[in-house]
Amino acid sequence: MLRHPFCGLGQVALNYGRWLGTHPQSDMEISLLVPKAYIGAFGDDVRYVEARLLNRLLPLGHYDVWHSIHQLSPFRSPQDTATILTIHDFNLLYYKSPAKRRRYQRLLQRECDNARTICSISRFVADEAPRFLDLKGKEIHVIYNGVENLIDGPQEQPQSSIFSPQRPFFLSMGVVTEKKNLAALLPMMQQLPDYDLLIAGNDSGSYARRLREQAGPNVHLMGAVSDAQRRWLYAHCSALLFPSLFEGFGLPVIEAMQFGKPVFCSTATSLPEVGGDVACYFRDWDPIHMAETVMQGLHDFIPQQAEAARRRAASFSYDRHMQSYLDLYRQIAR
Repeated sequence: MLRHPFCGLGQVALNYGRWLGTHPQSDMEISLLVPKAYIGAFGDDVRYVEARLLNRLLPLGHYDVWHSIHQLSPFRSPQDTATILTIHDFNLLYYKSPAKRRRYQRLLQRECDNARTICSISRFVADEAPRFLDLKGKEIHVIYNGVENLIDGPQEQPQSSIFSPQRPFFLSMGVVTEKKNLAALLPMMQQLPDYDLLIAGNDSGSYARRLREQAGPNVHLMGAVSDAQRRWLYAHCSALLFPSLFEGFGLPVIEAMQFGKPVFCSTATSLPEVGGDVACYFRDWDPIHMAETVMQGLHDFIPQQAEAARRRAASFSYDRHMQSYLDLYRQIAR
């Protein structure tokens, strides 16, 4: 997934490399399976194994523990290796065609059968698993996603003619796909003419084209943004709007909370678990209700709530996430 650094799983893979490369472990040797372009990218305290097409078919050598950090990896652990599988979500089983759902379910069942230990990134995902998989009595460990600390990094204002930074704006962050439910925001923004909505994320698909055709003058699709631009957008937005219908976790919710920003999201899947009582929630998709929810939430958002958002974000640190996995590695390798 390092080949796709601007999607959620790409960010997870990138942050694993960064963290493990700067936190050497005296009692274990860490190897990273990476594309050729990333060999050496995370320093000299980890080993690198090039992810080649041939490696999908042939064993990669001996390891005490093999961690597949997401459920769709095409690379298989060598035989007799203790394998950890992390499941991020079951989204494809909701909105793909029946044939694709059956194929995906078979693949995921095979991965679960081969794993000694199964983890999930939220309690919601763990509770969903028995609906779709025969776990054969295996316990699922919930280890919440780590969220990169964005606060201290450089910021860069996007250079774009499609919006005016002088106007207050709401932000929606993530790959622009139908499951993100961004179309629900368009009629809401008609009720809020004094604000702009900036949608940042890969917008190359047909759903994004339809959004552009339907968007009013205060809705702007920006495409993918750099890390520095992402920080600037979080730091300067009035709030994050995240009406997604399918999430295994929901990284933008916590990223916005790092900056002490109000978050407005759906009640679907994992979002109430991740946002907790710090986020605000849309009860339905009526545009007047949504606009009233946002304006009331902004009115009620006091400094103490901003601090509560920052505290909640801090509870999803990568230090906590990685220490949980390192403890699991040590436990399994005994």
